[in-house]
Amino acid sequence: MIELSESVGVGRPNRAADVKLVQQLLNNHIKALAPMSPLAVTGKVDEATVAAIRAFQAKVVGLSKPDGAIDRGGKTIKALSTDAPASPPDPGDQSAINNAAIDAAAQKIGCERAAVKAVTMTEVGIRGPFDAMGRATILFERHLFHKWTKGRFDATHPDISNASGGGYGKFSAQYPKLERAMALDRAAALKSASWGAFQILGENHKAAGYASVEDFVAAAKTSLAKQIEGFGNFVVADPRLRKALQNRDWTTFARIYNGPGYKKNNYDVKMRQNYEILGNKP
Repeated sequence: MIELSESVGVGRPNRAADVKLVQQLLNNHIKALAPMSPLAVTGKVDEATVAAIRAFQAKVVGLSKPDGAIDRGGKTIKALSTDAPASPPDPGDQSAINNAAIDAAAQKIGCERAAVKAVTMTEVGIRGPFDAMGRATILFERHLFHKWTKGRFDATHPDISNASGGGYGKFSAQYPKLERAMALDRAAALKSASWGAFQILGENHKAAGYASVEDFVAAAKTSLAKQIEGFGNFVVADPRLRKALQNRDWTTFARIYNGPGYKKNNYDVKMRQNYEILGNKP
């Protein structure tokens, strides 16, 4: 069993060398923690590290009440010391499922799979499909909540209901805002957030292929493959986007899809570069 000099996690000493070791060990088991992303090996205990510890304790160790702490000689460090399980066969491999979703989206749009994959790589690289706690990535739009609730909550809740856009705050503030909005009007709140790697707004659930915003959100929470499927539907619903992707017109696609700030963030350049890397691959 691998030994720690001091315990790591919530309320523990958290010596840098021990924390780095734990982060490396958690990364060795990252497939068991899907859809979490690998941790940055920084030697500092942050929100992502604690979330990974708790996920490992729940999914692998089988603790009913994960405490986010790894004690010397405890069950968690013993489990982390074992080899990670072998990768599952291709039919159940997440990359295979994602690639199948990309193929299906490309066929539906009528474009090259490399074009869809280039957009997927760009969007996933920017936002990621899930946060450190395994939740679908979101951005809460207060001006949309204002629109869908006809401004009923502007006076009492100006930070989540406002005729003016912006005021996003930190990434960690997005779910608390959503939850507060849901307590006021659930459907309006879900419509007012953008979801997953492709940041499709809940209000666009029909364009993404879902009859209700609840179904759309449930799918976005499920997997990157479901998010890719929704993206494909969304592109098909907009003839301009569809034509741009068919023609690999990255500037037009990015301007429509990513909005006025596309040039500042080089979305079109990144998509073109990703396409050039992937274009000759089957």
